[in-house]
Amino acid sequence: MQDPVRQSMLARMGIQSWQLRRPALLGAEPAPELEQHTGQTAPASSAPLPSGKLWLLAPSLPATTLLADICQLLGMTPDEVSLLSELPPADLQRADASPLLWLTEANPARPDALICPLAPSAAQKRALWQQLRQHLAASAA
Repeated sequence: MQDPVRQSMLARMGIQSWQLRRPALLGAEPAPELEQHTGQTAPASSAPLPSGKLWLLAPSLPATTLLADICQLLGMTPDEVSLLSELPPADLQRADASPLLWLTEANPARPDALICPLAPSAAQKRALWQQLRQHLAASAA
């Protein structure tokens, strides 16, 4: 008998218990994809999504003062900023609680992302504040 929590998680993923048992019932070896889902680990091809409210695609965090100002304006703490080494696919982001994305260079695939280098000039800071105001106005509406 399977754990009910595990069974409900598999059902939400679209994997019913009969799908896991079917290869064994037919006398065949389970498919590698199904073996991954029966264990406690996620498939190796998809990295876990970061948990922060603000995702930053950069080699490091910006200056502490800039990060603190941005987090204060957005109503979060610097601990809620996740540093990314690569951009996750757009379809992997949760639509209901999608985090704000901060890129250091413009990306046409992500038009809603904040665009600002880690060490911005005065003009780039003004552009960032304008983007943040637009984001806050859109989220308030």
